[in-house]
Amino acid sequence: MPEAIPIRKPVSINSPEITATRRIYVIGFNRCGTRSLTTAFKQAGIGCVHWDRNQLMLAILSDLRCNGRINLSAHYPGSNAFLDLIHVPEHGEPGEHILAEGTLLHQQLIDSDPEAYFILNTRSVESWIASRCRHLNGSFLEIYRRHLSKIHNRTFSVDDVLLEWRRMWHQAHAEILSRFQREPKLRALVFDIETTPYDALKQFLAEDYTLVGDALPRSGNG
Repeated sequence: MPEAIPIRKPVSINSPEITATRRIYVIGFNRCGTRSLTTAFKQAGIGCVHWDRNQLMLAILSDLRCNGRINLSAHYPGSNAFLDLIHVPEHGEPGEHILAEGTLLHQQLIDSDPEAYFILNTRSVESWIASRCRHLNGSFLEIYRRHLSKIHNRTFSVDDVLLEWRRMWHQAHAEILSRFQREPKLRALVFDIETTPYDALKQFLAEDYTLVGDALPRSGNG
């Protein structure tokens, strides 16, 4: 009897002919073009998970708590690009739900899947802060203010939140850029949604994925 030939299952739920196994992690903060990048990936047939109503970040936190490493393929076997890594509790959400930023877990994300593609999506810090302030008609800012007030056991003002966001931004960028520089073998790209040519993203992923179009699609309300 001839030996059975294993069938290589496709990774992408959007385009079955895509069989690349390297995942794509967009590790910058939310409000930095994650919807536009999701649209670009989906147009290329790449299976994507964008936020997933907090479930994506909860999967990351659960993996770290239970196993010490992140294995998103176990949670999303039909997807190979992950964006908008954040858990945003709604007002009055019960239990131990916290506000968690995936960007601040960049070390664990890279350590868990070092052969993947890592994209630091970014923009000017003041544009990012303005976008966050507008997000959810201002509700995101208020959720964050309450969260910081709770964990620091003091009342945070709006100015306090903005100062904390700037601190987070600069610290995370410094740490990520430092690692990218220290480890040149990482598949790493800094993609500024305001200034980086779309061709840079296309070339970065070209070994495994073929993005389409001449410019980054514009999705979301910035």
